[in-house]
Amino acid sequence: MLDFPTVFIFSGSLMFFVCVVTGLAWWAGEAGSESRYWFDASLMQLVGAIVLAAGNHVPLAVGTYVAGISLTASTGFLTLGYRQLYGLDARVRWPLLVTAVTGLAIFLVRTLSGGSEDGLFVVYAGASINLCIGALAVWRGSRSEGLRFGQVAAWMLVGHSAAYFVASVFALFFPVRIVDGEPHSLWLEVSTLPLVLLNLGAYFMTLIVKLERATERQRHLAAYDVLTGVLNRRAFHEAWSKELTRGGVLAVLDIDHFKSVNDTHGHHAGDIALKTFAATIAAALPKGTVFGRLGGEEFAILFPATQAAVAGGRLEALRPPVAANVIQSCEGKSFSITFSGGYVAFEGIDADFDRIFAAADCALYAAKTAGRDRIVAFEPHLLLRDEARLMRGTAPVAQQASA
Repeated sequence: MLDFPTVFIFSGSLMFFVCVVTGLAWWAGEAGSESRYWFDASLMQLVGAIVLAAGNHVPLAVGTYVAGISLTASTGFLTLGYRQLYGLDARVRWPLLVTAVTGLAIFLVRTLSGGSEDGLFVVYAGASINLCIGALAVWRGSRSEGLRFGQVAAWMLVGHSAAYFVASVFALFFPVRIVDGEPHSLWLEVSTLPLVLLNLGAYFMTLIVKLERATERQRHLAAYDVLTGVLNRRAFHEAWSKELTRGGVLAVLDIDHFKSVNDTHGHHAGDIALKTFAATIAAALPKGTVFGRLGGEEFAILFPATQAAVAGGRLEALRPPVAANVIQSCEGKSFSITFSGGYVAFEGIDADFDRIFAAADCALYAAKTAGRDRIVAFEPHLLLRDEARLMRGTAPVAQQASA
């Protein structure tokens, strides 16, 4: 079994390495990021380890007091980093308040017991509570974002919290004895090194979770439209290719008179209109439907394995909630929007996206030429009419429909 000075030196060496890594992550990242909190947490643990390792120069009573407060504060800041990572409330005053209460509790325990109690159980209990709060934040955030390693980190923090809780129980019922200025306790000798390694594992998982979340964010940016948050054109095509064999209905939607919205109310109001439109449509669509922005004010919906009549009814049901939205411009003027849509049913054997999309686009053009603010199903005569228009030398439907 390693003696305590050796364990504290080993712990200090590990925490120095963690400080360097988290410090570099903070320096390379944006100001106020979660890495700052993790750096602060590791620095506090490093200070505690150094104070305990310097037993010949710092009285044990003072060293354990400083190290205990540092441990409680470090777990609080570790939790703050996780909450910052997932966009939760991460105000510094809460861990500082917990640390102050812990320090006061240790002082009272030592004073009221005449020095026979060291208050170590208070330190471990505070650390356990902080880590439990951090585990809950990581679990909720990782589940909502589908992060696998984040969920592993949550369970690891739960184990870390449980270890501190068990240690607090032992510290309460089996206080550490001080003999010749050194602590003596079988359970403390057994638990100290595993707790040090659990601390190291907790910081290691923070970096893994941060990396996984950054990678997932890049994937999201590659697949989703930045403004509206729905699938972009490429991702919509990929989703389409996966649903080809099921057949279904493809619909193309276009916001009516969108150019006049930009001209009258400004591009910022136009962006708000696009986001409002996309959010309204996405909230009303059934699960399994694929929704994406093709570009500009044009969107597409794929209803896999759906009959044309059912899809038509669902599209009609989208018109009232879209028109009911009241959008505010920067000048405070209110306006609303409507949309036109065209749709076509296709069989699973149809693998030509361009041909199917052209049919839906023909129906969209028919809706726009009929007065807009309506849904039109594709019919063969629409395509024949389009071909006749091309023979007369007029503009292609794809160009006119965007007007």
